[in-house]
Amino acid sequence: MQVTLDLPEDLARTLEGERQRIVKIITRGLRPETAQVSELRREVVSFLAHGPQPSEIIAFHPSERVAARASELRHKNQEGKLTPAEEAEMDDLAEIDKLISLLKAEARIHTNAGQ
Repeated sequence: MQVTLDLPEDLARTLEGERQRIVKIITRGLRPETAQVSELRREVVSFLAHGPQPSEIIAFHPSERVAARASELRHKNQEGKLTPAEEAEMDDLAEIDKLISLLKAEARIHTNAGQ
């Protein structure tokens, strides 16, 4: 199927050569969202709700259960056997992982500033 869109000229130029990426974006956008919040998201929210110090943020690691689940999803992804719900869960894990990385980087800045 071919779809035609009217786009501003500058956006159209930006999208040139991005066909595969656009297909991925649309595919992910149409995938049903997981109704369930990932266990990692729950762990991070609970951890942050306790007001951790920068050193505690730097030391944070997900539980073994979450790490095992992430490993399982990565393995299934490599085999091309993820269900749509598992794809959504994997996307959620990746999003939270990025957030944790940003939090740790910011915590390191605050830790270094206090020295």
